Amino acid sequence: MKLSLQTTSQIPAWQAERERKLHRACLSVQAAIQRGEQKVRFIRRVARRYNNRNFRSDPARRMALTAGTLLRLFRVWQKNGEVPSAFRLNYAKRSPAITAPVMIRFIEFSARQQFPSMKSAWQKFSARGGNFGCGRRSNKPFKISYGMARYYFPAAKFHKLQEQLEKIDEAQDTLAWLRLDFQAEIITLLPERAPRRRVKKKSDFQI
Repeated sequence: MKLSLQTTSQIPAWQAERERKLHRACLSVQAAIQRGEQKVRFIRRVARRYNNRNFRSDPARRMALTAGTLLRLFRVWQKNGEVPSAFRLNYAKRSPAITAPVMIRFIEFSARQQFPSMKSAWQKFSARGGNFGCGRRSNKPFKISYGMARYYFPAAKFHKLQEQLEKIDEAQDTLAWLRLDFQAEIITLLPERAPRRRVKKKSDFQI
């Protein structure tokens, strides 16, 4: 992890919140070690407490924190002064393997059908040929992790698409039911065919 010289005011609010949360987590681990508690067990407990929690500053993002990650970050924190800025992320030099066209195709893919989860949608999307364009070799998909996809397209946004799809399905079901109901009502009121018009015969006075 690269450390940055950016000040807290120069980074996004969710990153500053992340630093504070990780700092508190490491302080808890440090206090537990000083009390003589087992470090690994306590780290697991703290990781569960913070993992998958939404950021207040950006509810679309969630904290991803496993016990292994927290242990690694705890060492980084100790090595870099035991301050929140020890977790500073240098996103300016990040070179993502994923590209905008790939994520746009995934958004379109997610807006066309429903899935039980974003992870299942990503797995199905990744298995399809041609989704990643350049980079495919031996007819195998270019591997991009689900975590990377979720970083650039948070699960909360995926669920918004899925909610709209569900509403569309419900509206279509309602429309279909109303159409059949109204048609059935018309059938009871009107005949299938219009009655033939009777033509009045003219009188013939020929002898």
